[in-house]
Amino acid sequence: MAFCVAFMKRLLFLTLVASALAGHGQAITGLNFSHWYNPQNEVDLQIRLVRAPNRLLIHYTLRSLLPGVERYSIQWEKRASFASREALPVNEQDSVVSAGTTQRKGALAFDMPQKAWLLLAKVVNNETQRAWYYFQVMEPIYPTSGWLAGEDGWMAEKFLHVGKNYTMQNASGKPTFVSFYRREFSPPLPPFSEKAVPTEQFLFYDSTFRLMPGNTFAPKRVGLYLFQQDTTAAEGFAMRANDESYPKLVKIADLIWPLLFVTTPEEFKKLLDAKNEKPKFDKVILDITRDKDRARNFMRSYFQRVELANRYFSSFKEGWKPDRGMIYLIFGVPDEVSKNQGNEVWYYRGTNSRFTFVKVGSIYDADNYVLLRDKRFMEAWYSTIDLWRKSRF
Repeated sequence: MAFCVAFMKRLLFLTLVASALAGHGQAITGLNFSHWYNPQNEVDLQIRLVRAPNRLLIHYTLRSLLPGVERYSIQWEKRASFASREALPVNEQDSVVSAGTTQRKGALAFDMPQKAWLLLAKVVNNETQRAWYYFQVMEPIYPTSGWLAGEDGWMAEKFLHVGKNYTMQNASGKPTFVSFYRREFSPPLPPFSEKAVPTEQFLFYDSTFRLMPGNTFAPKRVGLYLFQQDTTAAEGFAMRANDESYPKLVKIADLIWPLLFVTTPEEFKKLLDAKNEKPKFDKVILDITRDKDRARNFMRSYFQRVELANRYFSSFKEGWKPDRGMIYLIFGVPDEVSKNQGNEVWYYRGTNSRFTFVKVGSIYDADNYVLLRDKRFMEAWYSTIDLWRKSRF
């Protein structure tokens, strides 16, 4: 009898502890977000925040690697900060707008907060109970106040295609002014460079036009499109229009510049001189790898990585050009990714390299990050470049 009483007291204690901890979880700063950039991850969640009059709107797209997206559920939580462990429930309705075999789109709407907080999404495979985390900082001054929709609703992609139709949307009913910039942006400096990182200067548009909510337009030229409801305010969103093959690169002229990182100045000059002549281009690649099979493997592996960088990091410039895109292109998927309010840190075990990116958002990209460069990265960079040139990826 005494044993039963002691056991019941122990069970009651454990129940109370579990109940007390039910609203607590791991801090966001302690999570590994490397799955955000892993194309082999079985699920992916893209979250887009839009500021509306007195509201913050969330558009999300959940995608599964294989058919069966219905096996995944999303558990939404509120967190006061990146370090907070307290998980507050989300009472706002998660409205599923469209669903297919590999993709589900939905939306949530929140009252405008007085200060920023974090919306955490826990994506769960209901069969295996495996889970992945995604989040969005809910900022009352977030500069994006409109969005583009494609054939299947709001866009999860971060780029446009020339000639494809898109529909302008916003929650205010006001017109959107679109500025087009034909400018090409320069590639980033290596991670060990001691030179100052060039900042993107104020851009002068080449042309402008206006869209009302519901209007459809098709980009006519490759370049940057900036969408603003108020051209005097530092708010809006920008997307770059590319050829229909993007994020994959297929033209010889487009293949040249991403090779800047793995070629010598003399080799790169030969590539530029080759222009659109494939035999001359192929000869340079063959001279680098010194074997036809290695040349084919090099081109296939390298430009698969370029395609992924374009998919993950496209903004106002091609995805391989931002700092995160450059590091991803050369080093691949990070083993560990940690995030906080202003930084994103990538760690690679193979080279024992830790890259820190600082958030420096602008009107052209609210989530732009810049690498903290250090000459200590030189050894890891050149040893990895050597592996690329020997086609060992």
